[in-house]
Amino acid sequence: MSQSDRERGNAPRLRLDPQPNRRASQDKKRTPNRKGAQKSRGERGGSGKGRAFVFLLKLTLVLLFVGVTAAVTTLVYFSRDLPSVHAIHDYAPPQTTRVLDRNGNLIGEIYDERRTIVPLEKIPRVMVLSVLAAEDADFYFHAGFDVRGIARAVFKDALSGRATGASTITQQVVKLLLLSPERTISRKIRELILARHLEQELTKDEILHLYLNHINFGSGRNGVEEAARYYYGKSIDELTLAESAYIAGIPQSPARLDPYRNPEAAARRKAYVLGQLEAKRETHWPDLSLEEIEEAKRTTPELIGRVAREESAPEVMQKAREMLRALVGDEAMKRGGYTIRTTIDLELQKRAREAVQAGLREHDKRQARTGPLPMPRGKAAKEPIPRIDRLHFGRTYLAEVVDHLKNPDRVIFDAGGPEIEVSFSSMARYNPDNLPMEEFAPIGSRMRVSMLERGDEQRRAQGKLERGPQAAAVILDVRSREIRALIGGYENAPGFDRATQAQRQPGSTFKAFVFAEGIRSRKITPASRILDAPLVYEKWRPQNAEPWFEGPISIRKALARSVNLVTVRLMEEVGPASVIELAQALGIESPLEPNLALALGANEVTPLELVGAYAGIAGGGRYEEPRLFLSVEGPGGELLDLPAPRPGRDALTASEAYLVTSLLQSVVTDGTGRRARALNRPIAGKTGTSNNSKDAWFAGYSADTAAVVWVGFDDRRTLGRREGGSRTALPIFIELMEAAEGTRPARDFIRPEGIEVVAIDPASGLRAYPGMEGAIDELFLRGTAPKDFARRPEIIDTSTLLMEEFDL
Repeated sequence: MSQSDRERGNAPRLRLDPQPNRRASQDKKRTPNRKGAQKSRGERGGSGKGRAFVFLLKLTLVLLFVGVTAAVTTLVYFSRDLPSVHAIHDYAPPQTTRVLDRNGNLIGEIYDERRTIVPLEKIPRVMVLSVLAAEDADFYFHAGFDVRGIARAVFKDALSGRATGASTITQQVVKLLLLSPERTISRKIRELILARHLEQELTKDEILHLYLNHINFGSGRNGVEEAARYYYGKSIDELTLAESAYIAGIPQSPARLDPYRNPEAAARRKAYVLGQLEAKRETHWPDLSLEEIEEAKRTTPELIGRVAREESAPEVMQKAREMLRALVGDEAMKRGGYTIRTTIDLELQKRAREAVQAGLREHDKRQARTGPLPMPRGKAAKEPIPRIDRLHFGRTYLAEVVDHLKNPDRVIFDAGGPEIEVSFSSMARYNPDNLPMEEFAPIGSRMRVSMLERGDEQRRAQGKLERGPQAAAVILDVRSREIRALIGGYENAPGFDRATQAQRQPGSTFKAFVFAEGIRSRKITPASRILDAPLVYEKWRPQNAEPWFEGPISIRKALARSVNLVTVRLMEEVGPASVIELAQALGIESPLEPNLALALGANEVTPLELVGAYAGIAGGGRYEEPRLFLSVEGPGGELLDLPAPRPGRDALTASEAYLVTSLLQSVVTDGTGRRARALNRPIAGKTGTSNNSKDAWFAGYSADTAAVVWVGFDDRRTLGRREGGSRTALPIFIELMEAAEGTRPARDFIRPEGIEVVAIDPASGLRAYPGMEGAIDELFLRGTAPKDFARRPEIIDTSTLLMEEFDL
């Protein structure tokens, strides 16, 4: 090929391209002219935008796929081992058990968690709206979680690694009932999953019902009912909008927003809740008027203050726990939710406690048991405290003050090795002048103490001062045998209940059963005369309280004056076994020994046993077991069956019981119980004092009320010189009866059929002759009155004249 040919571009082509024309075409395209080149650039620009769009679309799809995959994976991962929301249908959390008096007043509460479940329809709308405004205004609009709220919280969560805020009411229910309280992102995800499940399982109202009954409202109060009772002393259905707004604001931070602890913060939170109600009123709750909201803003509800209610009747609370445990078992008792109605009159219970405390303080003054603790003097100062290895419950120990502690004030006693810590405030009974701790209990002073709580390596044993005696009192309604008041000690605190647990010698109060058996067996009448003279047995020589003898004395006077020797002779006549049988028929269950000393109350009984027996005499001779509980209502409102009381029994006939009552009235009108005449109503009763004045009693009754009072030391020390039933116990009895009878009109004991009134000669106990001066009317069971007449003074006793004549 020539050079010119090559220059003209006519060189031959190689046949390698199977489509030469196409190749030429492509070559031609690659060498366009200027206009073509410009056009080609424009086409390439449009093609690039398309490819970018396609790329973005593909990227979006990939990211969407990855996101969905991640979401599904996350959902599957966190859905593993999730609790079933179906279990919420069996919602039965621990609730509060309430113990009420006979008038519905709260005595105390038993609980593991303070909660009272109420149906949603009982919760007022103002409370519901206040909670929604405070916690989740869109509750009825979302599907279990608030997407916008979650988005707002995501950034904080990502930075902190903790889940914060944005919880709907549904989520809070999930957190409270299904999940642990930890605050992590993983738990938050599980919470969201379960919230959706819960919305599918329950209605909105059912979820709100769970929330309102379970959420914490501070100070250990869970649910709106407990909050209403604690802060305002009323049931939830009685709350106003202002009160509801205060309560609704608390769950956000129960400790910080507690109205008792931080009223300013609680008020600010209340204002926020009302502001939310106003801001969302038109869209969320248009039926709530602006006037209601404005009124609530201007109102500051009055809190009732913290009240230690159980202190009014710890003895009753102890009995309620024992009864409920026996009735439903430990597990059901812990779950709670019961309402126990008792026979107690709470106001009378409080007045009875005050009467016991006042009576004991008077005794303390008489026996110089107040003021600074005494320092040992003379020989006692040189004798060390007796050494002991360990402390025991139920015992008292002579101990010496060795230290004082502050905040709070406490006195440390050395009890012979072990130390006992005693709260200084618990000594107020013996410190009427309010002396400072160092002056009232100086180092080196000594006093008896007892242990209340055992100590350990970190804490000393806790105890109390045993300077003065204790007391017990029971008030019983004669007709119903319902216990109206039950006092087991001076302190308003749980502990040893002497009214039902202390077994003590009843002293002369037991004589009522000896004389009642004499009447029942027809071996005596009120006019019978028995010799008051010395008695000596092989190992026992009973004595009267007074150092003289009456000679022949009527049964009525012998009981009124509490003559011991007459009672022992009567016990010999009727027999100890028959007296025990009668006492047991009247409800005395403590062991009784069949001996003559029983006549003077040598065996032991409880105050509750004694008041039940005396109420049996007052009630016409029929014994009925004293009642403390009226009803028990279960968590669902169902009534539980209380244990059936033991069958009642007739221990005496009505006429026999009336005669015994008449004899016991003489104790008050003419005998050792004369102080009770101050009650200005018919009273029957008997004083009692055990040997060495270790126990002081008064047991008595009116036509409507029976009461027993006991006073004594737990360690059986003497009460002191001249202390006994009439001086120590009777004044308390009078206060109890005044509180129980109140302004009730005085009522006489009703005389039954079978009683006859016969005029008798008080000197001989025989029938009075017609026109006899000084004759007295006496009561007799029909057919038991004396048939012989007293001798007229003008009739000469010829047998006496013959004896004098012949010096016989």
